[in-house]
Amino acid sequence: MTVSETDLVRRLEAAIGPRYRIESRVASSPDRFLFLGNDQLLRRQVSLRVSLSAPGQAQSWFMLEAEALAQLDHPAIRHVYDFGTVGELAWRIGNWIEGEGLDEAVRRGPRPIPSVHILARALLGALEHAHTRGIIVRRILPSSMIVGPSGRGTLTDLRHSSYALRHIPADELGKGIAFMSPEVRDGATGDPASDVYTAGALLYFAITGREPAAAPEELVPPTRLRPAAPQVFDRLLARAMQRDPWARYITAWEMYEDFTSEAGEIASQATFIGPPRPVSEESVQHWELRLRRALGDDYELLNEIGRGGFGRVYRARDLHLERVVALKILEPVLTQEPAAVERFRREAQLAARLRHPNVVDIYDIGGRYGLLWYTMELVEGPNLAQLVEREGPLPRERVIRMLREGLSALAHAHGSGLVHRDIKPENMLLEPSGALKITDFGLAIALRGFGRLGGKISQSGTPQFASPEQLLGEKVDPRADLYSLAAVASFTLLGRPPFTGRNVQEILAKQTTDVLPDIEAERPDIGPELAQVLSRALKADPEARYATAYEFFHALASADQLQLENEQPFWTEMANRLLRRGMPDHPET
Repeated sequence: MTVSETDLVRRLEAAIGPRYRIESRVASSPDRFLFLGNDQLLRRQVSLRVSLSAPGQAQSWFMLEAEALAQLDHPAIRHVYDFGTVGELAWRIGNWIEGEGLDEAVRRGPRPIPSVHILARALLGALEHAHTRGIIVRRILPSSMIVGPSGRGTLTDLRHSSYALRHIPADELGKGIAFMSPEVRDGATGDPASDVYTAGALLYFAITGREPAAAPEELVPPTRLRPAAPQVFDRLLARAMQRDPWARYITAWEMYEDFTSEAGEIASQATFIGPPRPVSEESVQHWELRLRRALGDDYELLNEIGRGGFGRVYRARDLHLERVVALKILEPVLTQEPAAVERFRREAQLAARLRHPNVVDIYDIGGRYGLLWYTMELVEGPNLAQLVEREGPLPRERVIRMLREGLSALAHAHGSGLVHRDIKPENMLLEPSGALKITDFGLAIALRGFGRLGGKISQSGTPQFASPEQLLGEKVDPRADLYSLAAVASFTLLGRPPFTGRNVQEILAKQTTDVLPDIEAERPDIGPELAQVLSRALKADPEARYATAYEFFHALASADQLQLENEQPFWTEMANRLLRRGMPDHPET
């Protein structure tokens, strides 16, 4: 049935009365709509699910699903507050669930392992609750499982449940078979073991990022696809997804007990950050007090040492290991965004994979009371931006050392399948010894899964130091990092970025001309060889740059050696002159 959204909202408002205000449409299909609403009486957000179909099988199906949901009272199952029909318009009102569909979350990559643990506990608990009330869920699609910032899932769809089975349209029965047990696909009502299979399929999707094979015999163990996955999932899912129902766990509770016997029953503090809540201006001003309370007996907050658009960095004392660390915390307002929370976790995970003397070490990740943080090695020194601001352009030898150490770190990262994507002076820290430490892999992406050296398409990086392809939102690869490192080197030699502008468009326009600052004219001490190396690394066309960090490194080493050789005759002549001054015209015999 075709109807305009304006007409639908008008008719729905007339049907539900003044108590509920419709705020926005969240999702829709040809005959079903989901709206965010507000209960004016109880001052709370609600969901309004609407069906448009003539009275008959489809409307009865919608009504029976609402009845099934109303039979259940579990925190991991959507609640139903009210239901009604007017002609072809049917609606139900339920609790509003903050989060996103599991399918949306997995598009960014497999779920964090602690989040899968939380999802497993919630899902199996919900299924056991439904079974004790005589309801078999039969199918759970990832899109109908809403996951919040804490990782907990909420089941929102019982349209294929045993309660509504007699009114399911024939053309709906075969949809989503990867998340149905074999017997349910064949038309059986199913039993608790059928839902055990469905739970296994959903957890498989969450931990691997892939739909399970339709044939149970072809199931690939999760650890083959994701080596970091706990081995308990290989055993758990292999049993849950047997073709023979009698070979599976008989009940969801049996599967729950087997899972918790190894994974435990307590949610990890590293994942559970609490439900999202509105952040007022006052709470933003005083959130540091909340942070101190959240850190509890684990860390003592000492002082703030930096901040950016994504989070803040503090000096803190690890009270268990009795050492001072850097603690990076996600801005509280961003914990309401699942994508931001996962990006923050990914930053810690990616950086923790790297073991290199020029990369900052990651120690731990944790969270409580709506806050999320990770701790890392504290570098007691300035970043390159602070150093140049304090001392001005740096000596040639110091820049050469920075380039060598930076290229070594990037070669290691690129070899591990990671592109940093935000190399800039602020992310390049210096130890008291002068050694370089690269930090902040927040924009890094895993290259595996996107081609050997290919990357996702996205706009990222800091404009003055980002490559043209990044600013254009095109595909990036390791050469983007090499461009940024060369831009940083130019900055340290001249005291300013190689390309400046009032906005991204102006910077991009200068980049694409390949007209670089005359570094050699401003810094004749660096020699033409180093200037040529940087000029190639800063080419707008990635194909014209160095292909790898190793190639850049060897070009730099050759230029440095050539510079020394060019300088050697001058120093040899000076030494000879000094020696001659100290010698008599006629040596004694």
